[in-house]
Formats: sequence, structure tokens, C-alpha cells
Amino acid sequence: MRKSKAEAAETRKRILAAASGEFLRHGIGATAIADVMVAAGMTQGGFYRHFESKEHLVAEASAAAFEAIFAGFDAAATGKSPREAIELIVHLYLHQLDASEQGALCPLVNLGSELRHSDEQVKGVVLDGYSRFVKLFAACLMRLDYTDYVGLAESIVSVIVGAVSIAGLAPDRKIADTILTNAENTVKMLLQSAPVSAALVTQRA
Repeated sequence: MRKSKAEAAETRKRILAAASGEFLRHGIGATAIADVMVAAGMTQGGFYRHFESKEHLVAEASAAAFEAIFAGFDAAATGKSPREAIELIVHLYLHQLDASEQGALCPLVNLGSELRHSDEQVKGVVLDGYSRFVKLFAACLMRLDYTDYVGLAESIVSVIVGAVSIAGLAPDRKIADTILTNAENTVKMLLQSAPVSAALVTQRA
């Protein structure tokens, strides 16, 4: 009996959710299609009814991971001032590994060097995710009248992505926490030292 479009969409969604978790926790190379389908509670035979290839699945799963991350950030930052939103999002991003059971893992960090060897479709999805992070911070920074809000946003993204990447390699939790705390303090220093518009400086004076 043929599945309805709604059932097929739900099945595809379940595969993507399973794939996102498997790829982000175990890596692309170490995760086979069979592993994903088992995690989704399905047989491998149904895979190609939904995806053209493993690369197609990696790209779609990465896109789904970014959607989950940004939805969480939007919900958490609702009602916050721009500065509060920045500080909260930075904190949540830096501590994403603590929330890994909820699926709040970022492909920029958790797929690491494997992305260099991915196909163009996967790279495109991940670069788009990076651009969304920059735009998210830039929108807040613009409201705070920072002169180079895009450049500052790029710096913040570089700091937090790099910190989580290195913290994930730390031999113990104490060292990892130190790396993350230093990153959070670095972002605060960037916000304190970055130039703002002349009009705002005059107003503060």
C-alpha cells in the first residue's frame, strides 16, 4: 500500500532527525547509511525513496541541524535587548555540548575537518549556516550602533566556533571550561572595545 504524502514527509523528517544526530556525534565518514536507518527505526531499503545519496542526506541533515539551532536561539532571545541577546546566544553556543542530548549541535564545529572533503552541496549548506550566524549577530550589533557591525559579527562567530572546536579536544572538563570561559570573556572585550558611531559616543558623554 502506497504511503500518503503526509506519511512520506513524516518518514523523511524522522530520517533527517536521526541522520543529524548520528553525523554530528560520530562524524560523516564513521556513519553509514545503515547506521542512520537503524537509528530511525527503519530498514536500509527505504533510504533511496527519500534521498539520492549519502551526500544529499548529509546536506539535508546539516540544514535541519542549523534550523534547530536558530529556532532555539530565536526562542531564547525573544524579549531580550540586543546586548542581552548577543550574550545569551554566545553562552548557549559555547555550551552546546552540554545540550547535545537535545540535538543542539552545530555542523560548523561538530563536522570539523570532514567538511573540507565534502561535496559542494554540503559545503554550500554549511557556509550558508555560517552566514546566518554572522547576520544574526550583525542585526543585534547594528541596533547597538557599532560602526563595523558585520566585521564584529564575523569576529564573534570565529571566536565561539574556534573555542567549541578546541574545547572538544580538551583532555578534561576543567580545561574545556577554561577555554569556553576565555572565549566568552573575549567576546565581551570585543564588544567593549569595538568602535561605535560618533553620535552615540557624544550621547554617552
